[in-house]
Amino acid sequence: MLARKTGALLVALLAVATVAWAGPAAKLLIVDRTQTFMESMQLEVLARALLASGEFEIAATTEVPSGSHPRGPFQFVVIVPQGGKWVWVCTPAFPSQLSPELQGALGALKGAIDRVFQGRRQALDPADDLYVVGWSAYFLKIGVLERLGG
Repeated sequence: MLARKTGALLVALLAVATVAWAGPAAKLLIVDRTQTFMESMQLEVLARALLASGEFEIAATTEVPSGSHPRGPFQFVVIVPQGGKWVWVCTPAFPSQLSPELQGALGALKGAIDRVFQGRRQALDPADDLYVVGWSAYFLKIGVLERLGG
């Protein structure tokens, strides 16, 4: 069973690695609140695939930041909560207000999350869920998310 799941993760890794968008690497912070081995492995696959694509620079933490991050600010903050059906993708503005490059990166990121978690979790951004709007506002206020225009 584990071998089949690992094989599926490797297939997901290859599929995610082929996703590309034009533009400089987007800075991404992953907040990993997961507690299971399988979800940790899925996050590892996600991070490696995004890095391999060359489209993202990634930092990670297991705690929600309470202030600016030494490698930030970021264009995206992904919160992967313990359990649940969602992964929250925080952005500095509603997706329709992002530059075309960041909109492309957001689409690639959400697609990668959906593929890696194989339908067990869904990626939600501020246009999808009010909860993500609150997290995004918080991260903007403390300087973790980069304000539009630099």
